[in-house]
Amino acid sequence: MPGRAERLVQTEDYLFSFADRARALAEQDGVAPVPLGVGDCDLPTPLHIVQAMRQAVRDPGAHRYPPYPGTPALREAAAGYLGRRFGVRVDAGADVVVTLGSKEAMAHLTMAYAEPGDVVLVPDPAYPVYATWARWCGAEVVRVPLREENGFLPDLAAVPADAARRAKLFWVCYPNNPTAALATAEFFGELAEFALRYDIVVASDSAYSEIYYDCAPPPSFLAAPGALECGIEFHSLSKTYNMPGWRVGFAAGNAAVVDALRTVKSHTDSGTFGAIQHAAVTALNDTTGYPEHLRSVYHQRMRLLCDGLEDAGLRILRPHATFYCLVRCPRGHDSEGFAKRLLEEAHVLSIPGSGFGPGGEGYVRLTVCARTDLIREAVRRIAAVDW
Repeated sequence: MPGRAERLVQTEDYLFSFADRARALAEQDGVAPVPLGVGDCDLPTPLHIVQAMRQAVRDPGAHRYPPYPGTPALREAAAGYLGRRFGVRVDAGADVVVTLGSKEAMAHLTMAYAEPGDVVLVPDPAYPVYATWARWCGAEVVRVPLREENGFLPDLAAVPADAARRAKLFWVCYPNNPTAALATAEFFGELAEFALRYDIVVASDSAYSEIYYDCAPPPSFLAAPGALECGIEFHSLSKTYNMPGWRVGFAAGNAAVVDALRTVKSHTDSGTFGAIQHAAVTALNDTTGYPEHLRSVYHQRMRLLCDGLEDAGLRILRPHATFYCLVRCPRGHDSEGFAKRLLEEAHVLSIPGSGFGPGGEGYVRLTVCARTDLIREAVRRIAAVDW
């Protein structure tokens, strides 16, 4: 049996695969841990979207290969959503491509732009996929720190000039995973100016744009002046409509960047099942107010979690967006040690912040993608531990 490629030999297991294994080992002890680690939406996909899928799957035309860029109907729905929600005007034909969620598209965009000798700017902490694929493409990963005292926004002035000159991509994610931080329209304007100065593609991960509470709706990077000259933004239906297993989303932005992504995708996948794309049109054209309902559910759960953790004496960063909460490590703990005690003593599964990069050290990340009774039980178990 031949050995694995060096890129795999030098790559750690995917962070959330580790979480799955940790959960399985804990269950062997006879106490099922409360799963507050992975942000896997626990609520069902709304019925009107499921019904649209049921109807579409009966159409034999949906059983054939879909158009490589995505169906015209879904690209039009995506463009319409961007216009209504963010005031962003894009051409559905040239500026939008349908994706299999966001994860594969992020990998394929990196393949389109990064190669040996290039730099990819990656926030720290961040979703691990950004850095993994940059390394697999032979590029140098330069981490841009996100610090609590700066609102977890990158200090653009602190990016080394040499790295900026060699950079092909600059990844950002707001609302942010794992910190739950929000970006302002002013910051996005500064980011676009920075990218245009150094000829960098900004890759904006906007998966959590509709999960917010006690704040104004988060802006889109594409709405910033100059952003459509240098950027692409990834939107996924996984979080907003509880469709993580459906694997459907879209990317939109600069036509040349979208075309580069479309070219790579045309050589690596054959698109999302047509019936799923039909259901996604129903979701993006939603008139039921479902996203508001979902925000209310997450907000209630987040208050329950944060109030309980504070009562237990832990220090938390109360979020205004996403379904994640950062908890500061108690004195004498690093993030892995804190996560280990949460699992072994409280039987609560979390994600150590260090798994998102060195900048995540000092925190663990919890999610509220669990029923209210499970969150109450998690709080009870955590409060019973002497921290």
